[in-house]
Amino acid sequence: MPNVAVQKVEKAQAEPVPVLEAIKRQFDEVRRRAFDLFEQRGRELGHDVDDWLKAEQEILGWPAAEFAEKKANYEVDMTLPGFDPKEVEVTVTPTEIIVHAATRHEKKSEDAHVLWSEFSSKDVYRRFELPAAIDVDKTTATLENGMLHVIASKTAAPAPAATPAQQGKPIKVAAA
Repeated sequence: MPNVAVQKVEKAQAEPVPVLEAIKRQFDEVRRRAFDLFEQRGRELGHDVDDWLKAEQEILGWPAAEFAEKKANYEVDMTLPGFDPKEVEVTVTPTEIIVHAATRHEKKSEDAHVLWSEFSSKDVYRRFELPAAIDVDKTTATLENGMLHVIASKTAAPAPAATPAQQGKPIKVAAA
């Protein structure tokens, strides 16, 4: 299976985790878009959840995912069609799994006259909060046929809560 980078965060550091800073920026965009939708409707109250969900879909474009608990592991399956393993990074802390996939569209040929194209650069973020602590060193991720599969082993002892000020170390995830 193709390897995907996994950034493992075990201890708090002085520097924030870059993926968490990027997620914060995207949620700021969602907040601004939800407010724009509210204003476009004439500031009519009672549609805040609809505005937020529409803004999330427009800005984030959530991919389909499944989060499962097994005896010794948590497993995440997430659709990432069109992404290569080198474009996907999984960040794990003792209490969460964060997936970031980014691709940049490049024009394929100067010879063809493209009438229209739906290809574009994409940034995908998903965050999965875990009900119990995991061992970040025993987390793996693979990408095969557009499906990301993350396996995170549960820990026996409780781990300290993860904070946005933690710094991670990237690792490779196996390719299928």
